[in-house]
Amino acid sequence: MSRNRSAVYARYSTDRQSPLSIEDQVRKCRDNAQGLGWEVLEDHIYTDEAVSGASGERPAFKALLDLAFSGAPPFDTILVDDTSRLARDIADATRLYQRLTFSGIRMVAVSQGIDTASDQSEVLTTVHGLVDSLYVKELAKKTHRGLEGKVLHGLHAGGRCFGYRNVKAQNGVRLEINTDEAPIVLRIFDMYAAGLSLKRVAMALNAEQIPTARPRAGRRYATWCPSGIREMLRRELYTGRIVWNQSRFVKVPGTNRRVRRKRPQGEWRLVERPELRIVPVELWEKVQERIKAVGEMFGNNGKAGLLARSATSPYLLTGFLKCGQCGASLAIVTGRGPGRKSKYGCPQNFYRGACPNDLKENRDRIEERLLAELQNRVLTSKVIDFVLEEFGRQLNLKLLDLSDGLSRMQARRAQLEAEVRRLVDAVAQNGASKFLLDAIGERERALREISSQGLLDGPQSVDAELAEIRGYVTTRLADIRSLLAKNVPLARLELAKHLREIRMQPSTVRAERFYVAEGEWNLLGGFPGIGPTRQPSDWRVRMVAGAGFEPATFGL
Repeated sequence: MSRNRSAVYARYSTDRQSPLSIEDQVRKCRDNAQGLGWEVLEDHIYTDEAVSGASGERPAFKALLDLAFSGAPPFDTILVDDTSRLARDIADATRLYQRLTFSGIRMVAVSQGIDTASDQSEVLTTVHGLVDSLYVKELAKKTHRGLEGKVLHGLHAGGRCFGYRNVKAQNGVRLEINTDEAPIVLRIFDMYAAGLSLKRVAMALNAEQIPTARPRAGRRYATWCPSGIREMLRRELYTGRIVWNQSRFVKVPGTNRRVRRKRPQGEWRLVERPELRIVPVELWEKVQERIKAVGEMFGNNGKAGLLARSATSPYLLTGFLKCGQCGASLAIVTGRGPGRKSKYGCPQNFYRGACPNDLKENRDRIEERLLAELQNRVLTSKVIDFVLEEFGRQLNLKLLDLSDGLSRMQARRAQLEAEVRRLVDAVAQNGASKFLLDAIGERERALREISSQGLLDGPQSVDAELAEIRGYVTTRLADIRSLLAKNVPLARLELAKHLREIRMQPSTVRAERFYVAEGEWNLLGGFPGIGPTRQPSDWRVRMVAGAGFEPATFGL
C-alpha cells in the first residue's frame, strides 16, 4: 500500500493578523501527518495571506482545487488547521465537502478532528460551517455597531477623503479641513458648475500634476479620473453634513467582488458638522442642479453606465437633431477636426447602411439657419427691453434696503461740507494753523469716503449702467451662435429646457436636396414661405414650426 500523499492549505484573513499564523498552521498540519505516517508534499503547500475565507477568489486556494478536481491529482489528502481556513460560508463549506468526496480527495481539519473518511464527517463539517458562517455575520454586526458609535460621537468612520486630513483622537480618528486641498475641492466644483465636463475637469487637474488623495506606490502623484470627480461632486461631506450608512456592500457568491446596495433611508445617520464645510451651499446646489440636468438630458433612462456621447460633444446641436426617417440622432459623420467642414448625417446610413437617408449637411449651415430663427423671432428688442427692465426693477428693490444708510450718508456729507466751509473762512480771516489744516483734511477724507460708498447721479447711476448693459447685450446677441459657442455644455443644457428634439426630414426641391427641420419646440420659429423667386441655397435648412410652438425668452 502506497504512502498517503498530503497537500497543505493555510490562510489568514487580514493584514492586521500576524504572518506567523501561516507558519503555525503549516507546522500543525506537518505534525499531524507525521503522527499518521503520511508524506507532506513540499511542492504542494498552498498559502493565501490577508484574504477573507468568505471569498472563493483566493489564488492559492483556486490552484489547489484545480489540481484536486483535475482527475489525476498529485496528492490524496488536503490538510488544514480547521474548516474556517477553507470557507466561512456554510453553503460553500457543504459544496466543497461534496465535491472533494466525489473526486476521491480526503480532507482533514487537524484542530477539529474532522476527517472526511469518517461517516460523521459530513455532519461535523456542516455544524462547523454553520459556526464559521455565524462568526462572520456577528463580526460584521459588531464592526458596524462600532463604526456607528464613532460617527455619532463626531469621529471619522471612513478612510482618506480629499480635502481633509485624518487626525488621531481619543478612541479613533477625527477629520479636519486640509488647507492645501480645500481650494482644489472648491475649484473642482467651480469648474463643473461653469460647464466643464468631468473629463475636462480631470484633464485640467492632471495637466497641472495636482496630487490626488491616494498617490500610488512609486509615483509622485496619482492621476485624476472622471469617475473620481463624479463621486466628489456628490459627497455631502463638503457641505459640512455627514450622511452615513446609506448603503452596504454585499459579496457576490463565490467571488471576492462586492456590490453596493442601498439601505432604507430610515437607517441613514445624519450628522451636521458645519466646521467641515468647504463648499458653500449655493455652489453645492448649482452643481447638483447641473448633475440632474445632465442626467435627464444625456442619461441612459436610469440605467447604470456612462452617459451618452452627446453629453461631452463639442457640437451645440448634437443630441437634438433626429433623422426624420429612422429616428437616430444625427452625428458628425465627416470633417471632424479643426479647420475642416464638419457635416451632420444619419449614422445608421453612414456606418451601417441601415437607413436610406444619405443626406449630409454642413454643420455651420444647420446651426446658422436654426439659430437665426431663434435670434429673429425670440430674442427681439422687446424681449431684451423686458429682461433689462426686470433686472433694473429688482436691482432698485435691493437698493431700497440701502435707502436709510444713503440718507444718513447724505446728511453727514452736508454737515461735513458746511464744517469745511466754516474752517476755510476761519483760515481766511485768522491765517492758517496746524489745527485748522488738520481739521479741514480730516473732513475732506470723510467726504471722499462717503462719495466712494454712495450711489451718485450722472454717468454712474443705475439707469446709466442699464443703458450700457443694454448696448452690450444687443451687440452680443447680434451673433447668438458665437455667444452660445462660448460654453457649449451649458448652452446645450439651456436649450434642453425648451427643446426636446428637431426632426430633420430630407427633402428635394428643383433637384436641390436639403433638410426640413420640424418638431415640437417653444423657442424656434417658422421659416418664411418658399416663393418662385427664392433660390434653393437660401433655404437649405427650412424651419417648420411644430405643434406647441410658443416663443420664450430662452432662459433669460
